[in-house]
Amino acid sequence: IYTLSLHDALPILCGHYARVNATKFDDLLPRDFAIEFNPLLRRLTGRITYGWKLIELSLWHFRQYGLGDAEQTLEHEMLHLFLHVLGKPSGHNALFKQAARELGIRVFHANPYPKNRATRHRYVYECPACGRMAFRKRADARNAIACGVCCRLQADGAWDARFAMRLIEKVRFA
Repeated sequence: IYTLSLHDALPILCGHYARVNATKFDDLLPRDFAIEFNPLLRRLTGRITYGWKLIELSLWHFRQYGLGDAEQTLEHEMLHLFLHVLGKPSGHNALFKQAARELGIRVFHANPYPKNRATRHRYVYECPACGRMAFRKRADARNAIACGVCCRLQADGAWDARFAMRLIEKVRFA
């Protein structure tokens, strides 16, 4: 079985961008958008960041479903860009879905893929001021979690380091 490498896929996807821009979007899309594979995308097949002029495609989905799927995802992201260029709302709204239907672009993929398994751990945090406890699925090493009640009552709702939650323990569920 021949598998297309990332090195070979990107020029093909850039060519696809140019062709679809000409045939479906009247050459209105900017030519300076980069297309990259993102190894961190798993739930999303792709995303667009207008400020960075970047379209990212899921490396995981590319490896699972191939170039054709990546091209469909690219066209989806291009439709977001098209509506953005026109100054229209570019989310998955009725306008987006209607345009997708008219242009033959899929809105959502139906690829089967294993769901990420829920972690078996919970992290228990405590507010140093009031002692309230909070449970999180992920550990936060940056101390970015603060007690919402204390911040609202004593800091006008703003994050305050005095109320940064401290990790108390990691609990394992069966």
